[in-house]
Amino acid sequence: MFSLVKPALAIIKNPVLNNPDNPVNNPKAYTNSVLQTIITIFFIVGVLYFVWHFVFAGYHFINTEGDPKKFENAKNELMWSFVGLIIIFAVFAVLKVIGTVTGIAGLENLKITWPSL
Repeated sequence: MFSLVKPALAIIKNPVLNNPDNPVNNPKAYTNSVLQTIITIFFIVGVLYFVWHFVFAGYHFINTEGDPKKFENAKNELMWSFVGLIIIFAVFAVLKVIGTVTGIAGLENLKITWPSL
């Protein structure tokens, strides 16, 4: 039988993936990159949460109207927002120490990267 369609062999290459330094080709670098990204997102969300509670604690201070109970609640909200911020940076320090002690490159080279435009 005659075939009107001749099969063609093609090699599809992605120019982005041909770089040997690309994290996709290096599992350790990829894991470190994912770990760094997750920790950075954790810190960004934590700092935004702190700012949110800091602003609302100030709002609650303004609206205490001389009520000692409202003042105490606003003071507690402000205190706990700072405690949360301290815990966020303490987690960073503990992760950095764990990375240094165990030699995990993703944690040892950990740094806080703030987003920029």
